[in-house]
Amino acid sequence: MQNEARLLHVTGTVQGVGFRPFIYRLAKSHGLSGYVKNLGNHVEILIEGKRANLESFLNNLPEKKPPLARIKKIKINIVSFSGLPEFIIIQSEEGTFENSIIPPDTAICEECRREIFDSSSRYYHYPFTVCTNCGPRYTTVRTLPYDRENTTMADFPLCEDCEVEYTNPFNRRYHAQPFCCPECGPEIWLSDAQGKVFEKNYEAIVKASDLLEQGSILSIKGFGGFHIACNARKEDPVKELRRRLGRPEQPFAVMAKNTAVVESFAEPRDGDRRCLTSSRRPITVLPKSKAFKLAESVSPNLHNIGVMLPYTGTQNLLFDLVPDSVYVMTSANLPGRPMVIENEEALEKLKGIADFHLLHNRVIANRNDDTVIRVVNGQKAFIRRSRGFVPEPIGLPFEVEAVAGIGAEMNSTITLAKGNLAYISQYLGNTSHIETFRYHAEVFQHLVQLTGIEPLKWGCDLHPSFNTTRFAISRGEEKALRIQHHYAHILALMADNSLPEDSRVLGIALDGVGYGEDGTVWGGEILGTSYFGYKRLGHLLPQSMPGGDLAVKIPGRMVLGMLSGKLGEAELEKLPLYFPRGRQEFSAVAQQLRRKINVTVSSSAGRVLDAAAALLGICQVRTYEGEPAMKLESAAKKSLQKPDLPLVFKKEGKAGTPVLDTTELLLGVYEYSGGKYSPEDLAFAVEENLAKGIAEITITLAAKKGFEKVGLSGGVAYNDHITSCIAGTVKEAGFEFLTHRRVPCGDGCISFGQAIAAGLATGSEGTL
Repeated sequence: MQNEARLLHVTGTVQGVGFRPFIYRLAKSHGLSGYVKNLGNHVEILIEGKRANLESFLNNLPEKKPPLARIKKIKINIVSFSGLPEFIIIQSEEGTFENSIIPPDTAICEECRREIFDSSSRYYHYPFTVCTNCGPRYTTVRTLPYDRENTTMADFPLCEDCEVEYTNPFNRRYHAQPFCCPECGPEIWLSDAQGKVFEKNYEAIVKASDLLEQGSILSIKGFGGFHIACNARKEDPVKELRRRLGRPEQPFAVMAKNTAVVESFAEPRDGDRRCLTSSRRPITVLPKSKAFKLAESVSPNLHNIGVMLPYTGTQNLLFDLVPDSVYVMTSANLPGRPMVIENEEALEKLKGIADFHLLHNRVIANRNDDTVIRVVNGQKAFIRRSRGFVPEPIGLPFEVEAVAGIGAEMNSTITLAKGNLAYISQYLGNTSHIETFRYHAEVFQHLVQLTGIEPLKWGCDLHPSFNTTRFAISRGEEKALRIQHHYAHILALMADNSLPEDSRVLGIALDGVGYGEDGTVWGGEILGTSYFGYKRLGHLLPQSMPGGDLAVKIPGRMVLGMLSGKLGEAELEKLPLYFPRGRQEFSAVAQQLRRKINVTVSSSAGRVLDAAAALLGICQVRTYEGEPAMKLESAAKKSLQKPDLPLVFKKEGKAGTPVLDTTELLLGVYEYSGGKYSPEDLAFAVEENLAKGIAEITITLAAKKGFEKVGLSGGVAYNDHITSCIAGTVKEAGFEFLTHRRVPCGDGCISFGQAIAAGLATGSEGTL
């Protein structure tokens, strides 16, 4: 049989995942010669030999690929046979690495985990044990190409034994850049709050376990930053941690050894289990079990809890010592600020918070917080897309020139896109804080360096006062396009669902705030959307927010803003609302509303839910983002009657635009309060009626305007009850319903939508 040759170009996540040694072994097993080399944005493979062997190789390649590899495309060309004597691996070449795909950090694999518990292994009890199938990647990368000398592991030259494994293509540690052993790799140690070291290596982990069991609070350095940990089964350390952090109510995520332990306090479903146990190890938001065997203050007044399983060697060793332990594992940062990543920074910033520090000396090149996922309406929904997923690109259904999406203000991310790939950064936080904004700028520069994408156009928020808007305008100048916030939400939804360029969607955007085209605050919008423009076809009734942002922090202000036109001042004063300065503040707010002084107007769905939570006595002060709405959802889950109350009244707005009258919704709650329905029943009724009212308006508009697809985006889409109700009603009416699949529903998707808008040169109300 005549010899033939094939030249392959494989794109996808094929760098830093053991792809080249896999190709080497596969070629050798099929008796083929040639080479494999990394070209940054793809791998080039030349194979030569008998046709049958070539075909068998091509069939096996996608079937047997390494576990972390993600093949996007294989391009195959027939070329001339050159008679190469053997198959070789060619090392990385200097040159362009534009659109290189760096693999994300992943959990320690089962083979490495077994080795750290095998007393005969040279990796016994060594927490930094990894191979090509696991471990940190993105958090170690300084520059490209992704070779050891360009990562933070350059600080740790390989010993002779590791060099043998690292250079052997038949070894699973071949060119595993984070690879090391106790002789040549990073060290771990335990210090007190002042930095005095008193235990090293495995003994440090043993002592840390003892301290956690005794009730101490520790900082623990991981892949992409520090966690603050304490014993989640005991009230005292959890309450003390809350006191030290100044977080009276914000839920803490916890970590447990395995799903068996998780089931002692939560009820994971099949989809939850897949998330929990995947190699990406996100925090997965789970329903609490009836026998909740953790401290109540871990997740107070909520029906669910964020849970993750160990993903580092250190964490696995820690949980092996006390198998049924459960620890709070919360990010070491103030809300909205960057995570702590340096040892000296931890000693300084966590003074008075952590009693002890479990530290190591591997530098963290890129902060990367834990990913958070919740199953909503039976589907995975990203609350925060970060560790385990970043910087994995999102495929686009069309091509764009080099563009940047700079993000909004809260829960910010950055997106760089070119061709048919978009790279979304890790979660950055609240860019109104100067240290987070500086971090935002650092991540932008690093993402440009890693992807090689120099933006030709820039997308940013419509709000003129956002730091991100100013950043885009200062960098992009006339090439900066300001994108309406909710339009960006729906564009992100469309691209997330891979809709082609000529698609139209009737998008529902429900969130807290977004600057509107008319200068008011939007947040409950129904937008007729294409990739080239949008129309505001419906919305929630604009409501008064006395004091602006104060109405967000004290939702009782929102109640007065919504009901002041329906109830007299004497009736309003009797409402069970909280104001920090009591009667004096109530009077000041009432006067603000009468005189229309310092009163913002908003159609926000989030503010309506906040007002309902306050009126029902469920949450009177917001101490963390989304708190009133989250507690309202948890209360609704406890409803026994699940009443179907007619609380919603729809009316026509300007030019026949349908408006959902949320004042009537809240007034209905007031009128039914104190009767046969509990606050939990009325919380359910609020969510049910709000969802049905929005769905009914949307269905009417879709039929009238000829839309076949309806989609939902925005932070309110994390509410399982509201999303499920809207989805069910829309589907029952015969329309296709879209939700997010690969990017967050909340503001973490805004930069993605902005990049799409900039790439297709859109941005304001226009032609559908």
